[in-house]
Amino acid sequence: MARSLYARALADVALVVTVAACSSTAAVSSPLPSEVASPVAAASILPATPSPSVTPEPGYGSAPPDWPSPPPFAPASALPDPSGDPIPASMVDREYNVDPPDTMRTQALVLTLRASDDPHCAALYDGRSTCFTILWTPNYPKANDPAVRGAARIVHDDLVLSFDYVPYDTDCQGSTSTYAISPDGWTLTGKDVPGCSFQAFARH
Repeated sequence: MARSLYARALADVALVVTVAACSSTAAVSSPLPSEVASPVAAASILPATPSPSVTPEPGYGSAPPDWPSPPPFAPASALPDPSGDPIPASMVDREYNVDPPDTMRTQALVLTLRASDDPHCAALYDGRSTCFTILWTPNYPKANDPAVRGAARIVHDDLVLSFDYVPYDTDCQGSTSTYAISPDGWTLTGKDVPGCSFQAFARH
């Protein structure tokens, strides 16, 4: 009887030792909380995805800082007074795209209607007429574009552009182009336009 109790006591001791050993092994093999990678920390070490660059449509970009603006052009001799009336104040400084667009990489031709005291108009007509320019916009990388320019007048409710200076098409220089003006003033549709000119303009 004593021997049986002794054997059972040895078995109980062996079981306790075995359980303790297993618990110790699990404690050694399990990672400490500080060793477990945090999902947030893991994400922070991944390389950031670069934001896609947005390329402006032709005519809507900008030139570098301090890039020169197209200078006014003064004719060799005074131009005669144009017929018609000045463009109304509501149309001054409006910009229009050539329609269909005329583009060159990042640039596009843009018509600007200008007041009589604008430097471009003053150089052409000494303040005697409203005028227009058709410039590559932005003025980069093609810079200091001499541009098509001349008087901009209202004749019988139509817009008449006088092509007083056309640097790259002398056959068109001296011609006029007549456009119907939409009720809101933002669409110009050719009515009497020579082949060397532009058939229409739409809001820039």
